[in-house]
Amino acid sequence: MRSRWKPNAAVNTRRAGTSAVEMAIVAPLLFLFIFGLFDIAHGFMVQHLIQDATRQGCRMAICPQKTNQMVLAKINRLLTIEGVKGATTTIMVNKASGDVATAKAGDNISVQINLDASHVSLFASNGFLKGQFKAACAMRRE
Repeated sequence: MRSRWKPNAAVNTRRAGTSAVEMAIVAPLLFLFIFGLFDIAHGFMVQHLIQDATRQGCRMAICPQKTNQMVLAKINRLLTIEGVKGATTTIMVNKASGDVATAKAGDNISVQINLDASHVSLFASNGFLKGQFKAACAMRRE
């Protein structure tokens, strides 16, 4: 009959708290990494949402009998539904501020949205996202 190996009792008492200490060192880094991934993924989602809002707003702006107020209302409604706040929208006709109601056929209409990263971050003051989120779309009025 084979004898089983039995760990030395003295070795076990010396290493009793090792796993707890290792977890205390590794856990904050793990959580920092995971929360950073969540914040960055949320930033990519918001970037996609504002890009879609600019495209839909620009698509509306090139249609006849539309005004800046109608375009802004549509963009604000789209962003509000998705929970995006603090965005600044600029509408330009031929690279200058203008009203889409007075644009003629062949004019370039562009819509730009700027959003500060502090409005996007999931975490209160020191989020992982810095700078500005920008989206732009330009179309020609037919």
